Amino acid sequence: MKKQKATLSEYYQWIKAKRSLKLSIWLPQLKRKLTGFRNYFGLPDNSRSLSYVYDYVLHNLYKWLNRRSGRRSYNWSNFKKMLEYFRIESPKVSKRLVLVDWY
Repeated sequence: MKKQKATLSEYYQWIKAKRSLKLSIWLPQLKRKLTGFRNYFGLPDNSRSLSYVYDYVLHNLYKWLNRRSGRRSYNWSNFKKMLEYFRIESPKVSKRLVLVDWY
């Protein structure tokens, strides 16, 4: 639980720090971060925690992008289109490999 809270805090601070830069610069970095997180922690038993982190990141990304100007920059449908444009996908957990010894 401590590691998950630290990860969530790290994502929150990172998004907050990068929000004023151009999206084309830092959203591919966010995609790589999320992909690496999914690749490392993406086990079938961990899918609930993985989706929680992903949802947390998206909600904070939406929050901080809408605070960039005096008016709202995105609604949810435009936000989803932006995620599709940058190919930020929801995490898909792969099946666990079972190794069998053949004698």
